[in-house]
Amino acid sequence: MRAWSSSALDRNLLLLAFAWLVALVATFGSLYYSEVRNFIPCTLCWYQRVAMYPLAFLLGIAIWRNDPQIRPYALTLSLLGLFWSSYHLLELWMPGLAPSVCKGPIPCNVEYMPGFPIPLQAAIAFLLISAALFLVRPAQR
Repeated sequence: MRAWSSSALDRNLLLLAFAWLVALVATFGSLYYSEVRNFIPCTLCWYQRVAMYPLAFLLGIAIWRNDPQIRPYALTLSLLGLFWSSYHLLELWMPGLAPSVCKGPIPCNVEYMPGFPIPLQAAIAFLLISAALFLVRPAQR
């Protein structure tokens, strides 16, 4: 087994820390919107939360253990979240695109923040997390 260089470990740790910070801000932001501002999440918002919330825990544990092996698992969650946020944005811009998914008590095309819609905020967060995780170098075997 090859030994890791100190700079590769430092780089991975910084990238993981960045991704974790973005996941934490997104998680607490979504909780703020629903619990403080009383924005009721739609179905697609819940799908995005299912992808984001575990990232805050998984990336935190990966930093604590200095474990870049989290990359494929976290990247999978992040890319799934990016898919759902992109789909949600399409529903905002073209209402009726997902009628079977968006038939809950809150339609998916409700814009709580028209200038900077919540699905766009989520997409940016997932994109930043995914970019950081793409740059993490997996351990050499």
